[in-house]
Amino acid sequence: MPESRTRLWTMLVVALLGTVNAPRVLAVSLPHTDTGLNVAVDESSGVYSVTSSNPDWKFSGTVGAPVTGVKVTGGKDKLGAYREVSFRWKTDISLQGAIRQYSGRPLARFAVTMLQATSHFTADFPAFTGFPQNLHMLSYKEDAMSPPKFGFTNNGAPWFLFDDNAHTAVLSAGSDFLVSQMHGDGNTLIASGLNPSLSNIPAGFTHTSWLVLGQGIESTVHAWGNVLTDLSGKPRPADNSDLIVKYFGYWTDNGAYYYYNYDPSKGYAGTILAVADYYKSQNIPIHYMQLDSWWYQKTQISPEGKDEGPKNAKLPVGTWNAYGGTLDYTASPDLFPNGLAAFQKQLGLPLVVHGRWIDPTSPYHQNYKISGIAPVDPRWWNDRADYLKGSGVITYEQDWLNEIYGHSPEMASTLDAGPAFTDNMAAAAKRHGQTLQYCMPLPRFFLQGINYNNLTTIRTSGDRFDRRNWNDFLYTSILADSLHIRPWVDVFKSPELGNLTIAVLSSGPVGTGDAIGTESRDNILSAVRADGVIVKPDAPLLPTDATILADAGKLHQPLIASTYTDNGQRTVYAFAYPRKGDALTTSFTPASLGLTGQVYVYNTTNGSGQLLNSDQTYTDTLTAQGYAAYILAPVGKSGIAFLGDAGKIVATGRQRIPAVQDEPGSLTVNLTLSPTETVVILQGYATSAPKVVVEGGTPLPISYDTTTSRFKVQINRANSPHLTTVDGDPVTSIKVVLGS
Repeated sequence: MPESRTRLWTMLVVALLGTVNAPRVLAVSLPHTDTGLNVAVDESSGVYSVTSSNPDWKFSGTVGAPVTGVKVTGGKDKLGAYREVSFRWKTDISLQGAIRQYSGRPLARFAVTMLQATSHFTADFPAFTGFPQNLHMLSYKEDAMSPPKFGFTNNGAPWFLFDDNAHTAVLSAGSDFLVSQMHGDGNTLIASGLNPSLSNIPAGFTHTSWLVLGQGIESTVHAWGNVLTDLSGKPRPADNSDLIVKYFGYWTDNGAYYYYNYDPSKGYAGTILAVADYYKSQNIPIHYMQLDSWWYQKTQISPEGKDEGPKNAKLPVGTWNAYGGTLDYTASPDLFPNGLAAFQKQLGLPLVVHGRWIDPTSPYHQNYKISGIAPVDPRWWNDRADYLKGSGVITYEQDWLNEIYGHSPEMASTLDAGPAFTDNMAAAAKRHGQTLQYCMPLPRFFLQGINYNNLTTIRTSGDRFDRRNWNDFLYTSILADSLHIRPWVDVFKSPELGNLTIAVLSSGPVGTGDAIGTESRDNILSAVRADGVIVKPDAPLLPTDATILADAGKLHQPLIASTYTDNGQRTVYAFAYPRKGDALTTSFTPASLGLTGQVYVYNTTNGSGQLLNSDQTYTDTLTAQGYAAYILAPVGKSGIAFLGDAGKIVATGRQRIPAVQDEPGSLTVNLTLSPTETVVILQGYATSAPKVVVEGGTPLPISYDTTTSRFKVQINRANSPHLTTVDGDPVTSIKVVLGS
């Protein structure tokens, strides 16, 4: 051990043992060579700091008084081995602080414990008054869907701070998300604490916060998210985690044709049944039906107490045709005279159902505990989840979360009300085999969601997905994905290929809300297999670091977002479009998107392509209202850049191409077809036409364009008709070898 470290540990041991003649230790330092972080606490001044070597940053603050009882301990938790320095100080109450530093992870955990009960607590920890200056800041507004903001937000959102070289720090709450709040202006203070309205805090209460540092904005944000989800045990939802993530569905929410609208000759239930019958007749595979707020009984009163009248004045007046809060969370007898269960049985599809807030006039207040407009009673949640289970409901969508929080004061001012609402919702749904979707969430609900494995999806877009929502959807998807929740774009119409492309690339649900006869079957089948399985990337589409930096600097460049598949060979999918005021020229290098070597960039929007070295710049010109989608395929050892299924948006998605094996002179592709699919056309780039053989078969004819150096080959299901089962779905697996 170096002499300096020996001397340091000797001082610490002496201090901890309390040797009578030893000098008083005025400072404790916890250097960590494998992360480059150093945590230090000065006993005499109460100053604490976290210093990193890469980047060369220091964050420091003070508790405002000398500290006592300094101890250094070690241990291990779900994040790994750690060392921790703890200490005490006194304000109007006695407090204990602790700063924990981990081996192998550049992060620090801050914890403050109230050693006495207190009516209010306003002392933040950490509260950094010294920190790198002129950092950019990305956070999220305290508003429905948590729209992004470049600037400081004093709310429950995490703060992403970064410089022009993408060195990044994330500061956030680590617990008590429904009553946490960030504080500061980015010039004199950045701090993590609690809502000022929080009251009656018991002795022994501990609140935690995290500081995570790294290189790269996206990578550091995801490292922060992994800290929270590793501790909570929340997995990233798998592609088959629930039906709405796995399969195409039909939606009736705001923006859909049948949102508070139906064919009067059929009635509402009859119209929905007709939709299902029509789609079946057209071989369009819908696997579930979403029923929005129209299906249950409500008042006409908004959360603010305003009489809003009926939702659609052209339709009959009733408790279903109303704007307000829930009176009775059962199907409207005007629409479903035989009940929801009988309707679902006739429909033959699982249901996804919408839920609002509890109206102040609802009889539920007499029988259940309702905090403001939020049901917090586990009996209410269990009763309603049981009703939904008996009605074939697979997913419960909790909408209006921002209004529920804002009109249920105890959620912000007590430790118990918020978790009672979200915990009991999740527990009841889990008990009944149901997943959850959050809608209109505030940032704090994203963080709270790490506690619920059955919260699989969350809305990160305003109502009726279209171009005006693209920017916010993509930016807020960063928050959702980092916390292991699939982002949901909201409903759109299937002829809108740009909306559909983003929805598929999001890796979340894909659902449309067309009027009967107005759908684009071809577009829908570019997103899914014929059995309705969505062919998707491995991760959500997110803005690149270059875009985040450009937007932070107000450079008005087109937004570029990317995602990928990695089924033995990584393929990148990129999407670019100009927002109002942006330039029309976009550019990127394959290396910036994670690829090396030679890469073929294929513009699926106009059919052009270009071979580049990964460090070369690809440049494209967009139109003001246009967009471009790209496939970036590496040229492997085989000499082939594989572009996948020519008929799919995510052409190399695992649901179509579960595996690729690249070897010198040959590329082996595993191909999956659903039982009714007869033909798949594979495409790629090669300097000469490759030979194509279905394993165990004979060479197949290939189409090769000498101008573009791209090839296409038709694979017929008859080449290998044997059925197997993958994730519960019958499929045909075919192995195709491309080579010289």
